[in-house]
Amino acid sequence: MKLKLAILAGVSLAVFAGGAARAQEDPRDALIRQLTARLDALESQVSDLKEATAADAADVRTIVATAPQVTLTNGRPTLATADGQLKFAVRGLVQFDAAQYNQENKLSPNDLANGTNFRRARLGVEGTVGKDWNYALTGEFGGSGSESAILNQGWVEYAGWKPWNTTQAQPLRLRIGAWATPANLEDATSNTEGLFLERPAAAELTRSIAGGDGRTGAGALVNGDAWYASAVWTGSVVGAASPAEFNEQSGYLLRAAWRPLQTPDYALHIGVNASGVTSVADTAAGPAVTQQLRLRERPELRVDGTRLVDTGAINASGLSQTGVELGGYFKNLYVAGETFDYKLDRTGAGKPDANFGGWYAQASWTLTKEQRLWVAANGGFRGVRPTKNFSPADGAWGAWEVAARYSYLDLNDREGTAGHALPTNGVRGGEQRITTVGLNWYPNQTVRFLLDYQWANVERLNNAGAKIGEDFQTISLRSQFSF
Repeated sequence: MKLKLAILAGVSLAVFAGGAARAQEDPRDALIRQLTARLDALESQVSDLKEATAADAADVRTIVATAPQVTLTNGRPTLATADGQLKFAVRGLVQFDAAQYNQENKLSPNDLANGTNFRRARLGVEGTVGKDWNYALTGEFGGSGSESAILNQGWVEYAGWKPWNTTQAQPLRLRIGAWATPANLEDATSNTEGLFLERPAAAELTRSIAGGDGRTGAGALVNGDAWYASAVWTGSVVGAASPAEFNEQSGYLLRAAWRPLQTPDYALHIGVNASGVTSVADTAAGPAVTQQLRLRERPELRVDGTRLVDTGAINASGLSQTGVELGGYFKNLYVAGETFDYKLDRTGAGKPDANFGGWYAQASWTLTKEQRLWVAANGGFRGVRPTKNFSPADGAWGAWEVAARYSYLDLNDREGTAGHALPTNGVRGGEQRITTVGLNWYPNQTVRFLLDYQWANVERLNNAGAKIGEDFQTISLRSQFSF
């Protein structure tokens, strides 16, 4: 009995072992194991691929984030790093003028020449280094018809000091080199955006005293959100050929402007300016010293470069000028005006100081509703920026503006009367009155055309007392592109 039980147990054990062995050797189980292994491998590869893709994407984002940014806004090529540390832009300007003069009451010997002239033809670069250091270098290849190519500006400035809270990106700029610091309200508007072909004679005369293009200097320009101030020591103009200077002029420019009122519809500007010559240039070679100053100006047009009002060279130890500015806009109406007083310190026993003056008033109406907005960086008004660029297919015609101005400049002092010789210590520089009306077209922000008509009256006596003034009209057209 025991033997039978032992045999049955052995057989059962063998049968069970055989069944287990057959179960382990089932092909389906092997296939499952192979598929599982392959899935594990694929998961590992996918995981590796995801990590590699994420790393590549991060590298691409890094490259894109640090790559130089190239833009071409309004035709101006600009290259900048993503962090703003470096910036480089090319600037260009061409102004081509054509004019015709109609001289009526011609008492002077001047024969004003009709024709054309490249008033300005500039090419330059500007940029930023280290985020807070700015620079500019521009050459001038145009002018008033007789100048050769000269340096228009070349300067470097530090703009990283922000001593107060303001929304302005660079509220304080410390600059040295050669440039044109705004000497008055009209000078604060770029010559690429001016209302007429030329600035008013009195404003242009003011900027020529110690400012103007290519004037060497060092100083500070500072502004907040609603105010502007500048103080600059200045020297001579780079490349000035006549008269030769053997000891350069020293002068100054001071200006403050404030915008007390502003809403989306209107703004008001109030400003004051002062400039002067503290050390008159020596124009004599050798041990002799000749210090003279001369005030003169053209009739607000440069196709013919003749200056019709001119004090002549006067022995002087200095010159001071003061001015008051007022301007504003209401919707698309713009108005502005300034007054200027000049005091020339004469040298020589018994020589009284000479006093001169001038003023202007101007206004414009933008037919297409654009505004001449106030800009804090220069303390003045910018030009018209068309809302819609010229595109006849879209029914868009750019921006259109009509304008008018009256200007007066008096360079007489103790001039006496007609028919009599020049009184002792008198100056007969003449009086100039100009009325101008204009029509301006802005197809876009790069191109513009200005059509002006002027009535000019010059009253002047020569030293003998004879009249050498004249009346004339001009029609002129400026074609401009700038970027």
